[in-house]
Amino acid sequence: MDYQKLFKQITDEYSAKILNWAVKKTGSRIDGEDLAQEVLLQVFSAITKEKKIEKIENFIWKVAHFVWCNNLRTLSKHKNSALIDESLWDGFDFVKDIIEKEAIAYELDYMRRKIADLSYIKREAMILHYLDGLSIVEVAKKLNITDSAVKWHLFDARKKMKREFDSMKKDNSYVYRPGKLILGLSGMPGPNPDTKRVNESLIRQNICLLCYNNLKTIDEISKLTGVPKPYLEFDLNWLIDREFLTLNGNKYSTTFPIIGKKHRQDIGDLYSKTRTDYIDKIINYLYNHESDIKKIGFYGSDFETEKLMWSIIMLFLSYFSRNSDIAVKLKEKNDRPIRPDGGQYYIIGNDLSDNQKLNPNGYFTPKGWSDFYGICSDICATNGEYESYYWLGLYNFKGSSYHPEIVSDTNKNSRKLWHKLFCSLIDTDFDINKLSVEDKEKLAINVQNGIVSKNNDKFKPNFIIMSKEQLTQLQEEIFVPLLKKLEPKTKELVEIISEMHSKNMPPVNKGCIDYFTYLDLWYFGIYTYIFAAQDKKLYIPPTPEAGTPLTLVLIK
Repeated sequence: MDYQKLFKQITDEYSAKILNWAVKKTGSRIDGEDLAQEVLLQVFSAITKEKKIEKIENFIWKVAHFVWCNNLRTLSKHKNSALIDESLWDGFDFVKDIIEKEAIAYELDYMRRKIADLSYIKREAMILHYLDGLSIVEVAKKLNITDSAVKWHLFDARKKMKREFDSMKKDNSYVYRPGKLILGLSGMPGPNPDTKRVNESLIRQNICLLCYNNLKTIDEISKLTGVPKPYLEFDLNWLIDREFLTLNGNKYSTTFPIIGKKHRQDIGDLYSKTRTDYIDKIINYLYNHESDIKKIGFYGSDFETEKLMWSIIMLFLSYFSRNSDIAVKLKEKNDRPIRPDGGQYYIIGNDLSDNQKLNPNGYFTPKGWSDFYGICSDICATNGEYESYYWLGLYNFKGSSYHPEIVSDTNKNSRKLWHKLFCSLIDTDFDINKLSVEDKEKLAINVQNGIVSKNNDKFKPNFIIMSKEQLTQLQEEIFVPLLKKLEPKTKELVEIISEMHSKNMPPVNKGCIDYFTYLDLWYFGIYTYIFAAQDKKLYIPPTPEAGTPLTLVLIK
């Protein structure tokens, strides 16, 4: 059978039909192209194994259905794509390997074109061996060369193709390996933040990444992403309309700052190098004043030191962010803009792409500490008002499924009811029989989650509860002196961090330098936890449930 002629006939007659079918199946042009490419390769591979095919069209759609069903089964599994490498052993099923590794459509098309560019002997050797399934000996006989020569030509062809792939990765890395951008926000979100719609779209994420440091035309974006221009226009217009991009002439520019892994590493290096003069002072000061803290007498002051300090560090971090003259000046210099979605917030872009260059000798966050969920409050403390609760999720209890209901409940009145229930547990006249059926159910859930402990009819919150007066005493007697001790070094750190952002932030984002400097300054609290844990001064929760109560503080 003349496979090459048949493959060309199938490509010419069915590629468009298969692509249309694939786009309808996946609901996406990009995913459809991948699926269509996969179908064609499976068809080519299957034909070489079938002795007789009566109706080629029926055969093609049978294979297409098989590929679609197989994709559905493996959709939730992530597989790393692999490049052709010299280490492939002779007899390897080349087509099957590429399909299993889910190489993207552009790479497969490029691969076929490079095969055509190889010398006749190399091209024939690859087709006969990998597509026709002939052994090394059979290929040698057919081409009238030695077995060793066949092996050499196969090896040399793979090597040449690998060099081409290496070049392609550098020139079109976003085609081969799309970036990943996650947008957070600081301020008051609208009912349906636009940041969510960017986080849900890989194309929008990569447009913002590509247009961050260097302005790009639509032609450049199309080339770098592999997405045809007509399919980019809608997303580009949407990003401009929602103020994620601006259009300068014919070039697009990202309007919000994006922080990459290298910057996070640099901040980690900074706090590591200045640890003795800054974070160690915080840790030592708080632990040296443990007896003074416990004398205040709030509920939970008798907790073990390793557990108590989770909340004390968190409360100091919150106090610092609202009472340090340096921190307040940095974050309030510019009012948060009102966004098109109705929210009033800063956008915080986090580049989580895999292809970022990091210093192998630089700081790497210890396992388990890679993220956090910021301090949550019922009402921000302004004009002398106090919050009814504090909570900071980090380490293994940062995930939303472990947030206490008083934090995760979006209804303000419900949060007040949670607050009332929790505070009633430490009243001397608490009686479970006086609770409503609903409150009893709430209490049972929190016992199950480890927020509250139960011993017979006695209930004990596993978190701190203090009065407004006790919080004020903690702040004035413990936090104020510590804040003054840190002020000189805080100023020094601010200058260093601000300079980092000045060098790395594009001109369009320069107005955000102060606020992003504040965010990095606020990070000292996270590193305080990390370094204290490394010094074995903090209890390490074995499960998220054990960690959730550690930073919950109610103000009664």
